Amino acid sequence: MATVSVVIPTYERPAFLEGAVETALDQTYDDLEVIVVDDGSETAYVEAVVDEYSDRVVGIEHEENRGLSAARNTGIERATGEYVAFLDDDDRWDETKIDRQVRCIESDDGIGLVTCLSVSVTPDGEVIHVERDAPGGDCSDSMLRKNLIGSPSRVLVRRVALEGVDGFDEQLPTKQDWDLYIRLCQHWLVGAVDDHLCFRTSHESMSSSPEAVTRDYRAVLEKHESLIRERGYWEPATAAIAERAGRAYLDHDELRSARSVLKAAISAEPTKRRAALLALSYTHPAVVRSAIAATRYLRSKRDPSGFEYRKTAPRSGPT
Repeated sequence: MATVSVVIPTYERPAFLEGAVETALDQTYDDLEVIVVDDGSETAYVEAVVDEYSDRVVGIEHEENRGLSAARNTGIERATGEYVAFLDDDDRWDETKIDRQVRCIESDDGIGLVTCLSVSVTPDGEVIHVERDAPGGDCSDSMLRKNLIGSPSRVLVRRVALEGVDGFDEQLPTKQDWDLYIRLCQHWLVGAVDDHLCFRTSHESMSSSPEAVTRDYRAVLEKHESLIRERGYWEPATAAIAERAGRAYLDHDELRSARSVLKAAISAEPTKRRAALLALSYTHPAVVRSAIAATRYLRSKRDPSGFEYRKTAPRSGPT
């Protein structure tokens, strides 16, 4: 049985860490190690959690806050497992996730990473988005257009594959996961477990400004511009970013700005969804908010019997 290293980065979130450690240790797959990386938290909470599970959990501390990518890379460097699974401290897993992903990755030597379906929930456990599709196979081209995989909490990766691409890029301000997948997918196939095994916590504060959306996604695009242009995906990729920015503008009641970027997205690559979003930008902010709320409600009701979310109540910190 191959060892799996679970890397949990944390920074100033004592209410969530113990739940993350427990969801890792509750896996039906036995041969795993848990590595908690404290990215320079001023609040003293990590050591107490690690000590509580000292037989299976190790803790590493950064002297200062270096960012999420650096914390994950520190975990990769410390990992001894053949495979590495990432888990954000506020996310949770189905207890069979690692076992099923290991079986998938070991079914084909060409698979470098395995993903799964995910469910987005509020910190209180309310379901807000249920995914329907998980990418698989050769994603070397499709990943250039947009991030098809999403959060690293969903994936299991061969450690040799991570080391082969030098892990996460610590120079990117955000969207480092998309950049990593682009690089991995040029060398490896993607495996997929078509089941809801990852539960992502969505916080109110996670909504980015439209300007930040454009800047952060554009940084990844520009890093890989030569390859994206060579494959003929520059316009579709920029159109996807424009659509994201348009949705963010709509979410912020900035309809005129939304209209402008959505027109650019349609000009580069027209789709029915972009046309619908553009039409929405000609209405009233109240209509937009109602449409967004209705869409989110419908997304939360997709296949509600297809998974079980077992909420772990957050604690204020170990005592």
